[in-house]
Amino acid sequence: MGLLYGEWMMIVKKILMLVGTAVAVMGLTPAMTAHARSYLTITSSNKTSYNARFVRQGSRNDGIYYYAPYYTQQSAKTRDASGKNWQHRFVRVSQTVKLSNGATFVKFSWYGKTIGWVDQSALQKYSRSQNATALMNRAHFQGRALLFNNFTKGASHISVGYADATTKTATTTSTLFPIASLQKVMTGAIIEQLAASKKLSLNNKLSQYYPSVRNSGSITLRQLLNHRSGINMNETTPGTLLTSQAAEINYTLAQMQVASNGTYNYTNANYTLLAGVASKVTGQSYDQLVQNRIIKPLGLKHTYSWNALPANSSVANGYKFANGKNYQSKNVSQKLMSSLLGAGNYYSTPEDYYAIQKGIRNGKILTKNQYYDLANDYKINYAGGLYHYSGGIKRVRGSLSGAGYNNLLYGSEGNKKGVILFANQSPTRNIDSLGKTLYDLARYYNEN
Repeated sequence: MGLLYGEWMMIVKKILMLVGTAVAVMGLTPAMTAHARSYLTITSSNKTSYNARFVRQGSRNDGIYYYAPYYTQQSAKTRDASGKNWQHRFVRVSQTVKLSNGATFVKFSWYGKTIGWVDQSALQKYSRSQNATALMNRAHFQGRALLFNNFTKGASHISVGYADATTKTATTTSTLFPIASLQKVMTGAIIEQLAASKKLSLNNKLSQYYPSVRNSGSITLRQLLNHRSGINMNETTPGTLLTSQAAEINYTLAQMQVASNGTYNYTNANYTLLAGVASKVTGQSYDQLVQNRIIKPLGLKHTYSWNALPANSSVANGYKFANGKNYQSKNVSQKLMSSLLGAGNYYSTPEDYYAIQKGIRNGKILTKNQYYDLANDYKINYAGGLYHYSGGIKRVRGSLSGAGYNNLLYGSEGNKKGVILFANQSPTRNIDSLGKTLYDLARYYNEN
């Protein structure tokens, strides 16, 4: 039976509707494809790891893209930041991509925080040592630095300037620096060793060893270690060179004053007395104790008493930055050095000093538990020659009156991360501030 005219018309309309839909769909497909093609594509991608800094941003002013390389997706069509604000910033590159237009973009982080993407040409490879040197030069620091974030594996060993500006003798890894108060922990470690071997107790009274000292019957050895003895003494320079340990101790006994004990008061006299106590207990001089209990066990090659420096050694002269010029002479008085028994009369290098810090808790000098005891279990800020802060940080700073030397240790209690600065020209920037900046540099960046 044939279809009626009306039925034929309905069929034709449906066919036309289907054809129209197909045409419409076909018309949309090219439009979507064209839109996708308008973005750049990533043709290759590689993981990498190196340090760099932004350069030439005054003229280039590269775009920084937080979410993806330039124009590879909608969120990367326009810049999120400008390179002109990043000139000479130190960054870590973690990925490199090649784009369909031939450009190379890199993904970078800044002090551990991922920032985004920038054209590779905006960056120049730059090592941690180079960046640290630039920071130290900006502060007119001259001397040595050791930066580390995995103990000493891959550490940065940095030398800046001259040990002797007159002869143009460069500072090297073997140049010796007076370590000033950074020595106190060595004296503290010897006392802790003697306590561990029952040769003394940290609760012993000073009167057992120096009964003539006022109030010595109520001053304990631990109070001496923690600068809570009530003893005070200005860092004065003797009129003559002190040529024996007895003379050094007698000078301290004559110069110091004693108030009521128990409150914190930092003074070298506490550690000179501790050096004397160690000698009384063992029958050995302080220098013999340091040699036998610290230098030999650790195999140190660059640590010496002020009056036993090798004739052929390179010893850093002291300087200051003044009137816009480096290397204005500011050397240490040998008479002053002769008065700092147990408290600041040794010379060393950052590398040797790191070995000492490691040795006072790895069993070579002290066990970890003995170290905790020396640190008074972190109950107070200063104990046993070091400051201890929250977050597992330790610090100690040392300088010498009237001289250009300035030293700092700032790092983790376990010695994995940190910075050691030995300056023979004290920086114009506060050394604690400089040290914390360099510590962050060590934490977040490897050497290369």
